[in-house]
Amino acid sequence: MLRSLVRMYISLKIDKAAVLNALLFFSYFALLLWVNNNYLYLLYDYMGASQRGLDGLELVYLMFLALGSSLLCGSSISKPGDIVVVLLFLIVVPHALVLNGANTFYPEASPFSGLSVSVLMGVALISIVNKVKFRPDTGQPNSGVRYLSIVSVINIIVLAFILLKSASFFSLDFSGQYVRRSIARDIFSPGSIEGYIASIGTQAFFPVLFAWGVYKKSKFFFWLGVINVLVLWGAFGQKYPFIVILFVYALMTYFRYNGKVNISWLLFGALGLLIAGCLEFELMGYSYLNDYLIRRVYTVPSTMLGAAELFYDSFGINGYSDTSIGLLSGVSKSESITFRIGEYIYNNPETNANVNFFAVAYLRLGYTAVIVETFIVSVIVMLLNFLYMKRSIFIAMPVALLFGTKIVEQSLPTVLLGSGVSFMLLLLMLMASSSESKGKSRSLD
Repeated sequence: MLRSLVRMYISLKIDKAAVLNALLFFSYFALLLWVNNNYLYLLYDYMGASQRGLDGLELVYLMFLALGSSLLCGSSISKPGDIVVVLLFLIVVPHALVLNGANTFYPEASPFSGLSVSVLMGVALISIVNKVKFRPDTGQPNSGVRYLSIVSVINIIVLAFILLKSASFFSLDFSGQYVRRSIARDIFSPGSIEGYIASIGTQAFFPVLFAWGVYKKSKFFFWLGVINVLVLWGAFGQKYPFIVILFVYALMTYFRYNGKVNISWLLFGALGLLIAGCLEFELMGYSYLNDYLIRRVYTVPSTMLGAAELFYDSFGINGYSDTSIGLLSGVSKSESITFRIGEYIYNNPETNANVNFFAVAYLRLGYTAVIVETFIVSVIVMLLNFLYMKRSIFIAMPVALLFGTKIVEQSLPTVLLGSGVSFMLLLLMLMASSSESKGKSRSLD
């Protein structure tokens, strides 16, 4: 009897959380569409952004999308895979499935368009795999601080290398960001040794180091993360690290005090951000939030997805010819597909039309690539969950955050090889094997 009552309570609690999150997701999607139509597209119409129709049929579609998002996303972040799934639903689903067609390149986009189906299929598969549970390990948590200390030394050396290479143009000035970005692209060109060192040695490390600093209140790791962001801004003119570090700080602070993060709080935060952008514009006549943050997170990628869809219709798949994988079939390596979109759709060969990994996979080999790459991401998610639950390796949490922030705007091969995620996964495996060896030695004693 008591067991039945407990099960009923848990079931009711889950149902209430699912209903609340479904309402919040619907509010989030509908408000985003309204904000885009009234504020955001005007800030990016010069690059092809436009309004998106909002009628009764669209509202019904958003209701079903919100309900599915709530059920697949879950109610809280309590393991690494939850972070990846939440980022997909907070960032990729809105710009790919809510703002699809909000551009002049492919206004006829629908939920049944190629890229939309790719995102829907991929997000659903990753979310379902993430629901696989492992029995928690009762052993002592493995902090891995020794390994992080080694990583921090490598990171400091790379920061010094970047500062030396960029000394002639390094600046924290806001107006010169695009000049710095152009110069840095020549010095740290993609595919070069300098480019790999700079990318892996900073972008793969600073979110993890900073997250550890916030969670453990370590001033060294905290300020090292901040210094990374300032160096990336001063040498490369990159703004996204500021967004990443703010998100990491909020997430890890909340996680430190509560042990988990309710999805509803993140949705309330997203709604508050959209409302704040509107209020800032109405009060000031201009919104920094809309122009430098909200536009970049939603409108820019949705517009680029429209350009990518048009590119696919015009040129078809490229069979991974822009990667080393294409060399296996004897095809000479072509220019990156995201830069080809910039050249042929935006008429600017220097435009890098970065889109989420589902879209890039679809551009390279259609649904086959989407399924294969989604399967790889799902395996990584399961691995992170296993290491966190069964090996008590907390570092898997910030690594999941690093992984999630990368796949929402880059191709999977780039994320795994060029952004250093593979290095961090190998580090986690090393920590796990070290922890297991210690456990066996204790049992023998």
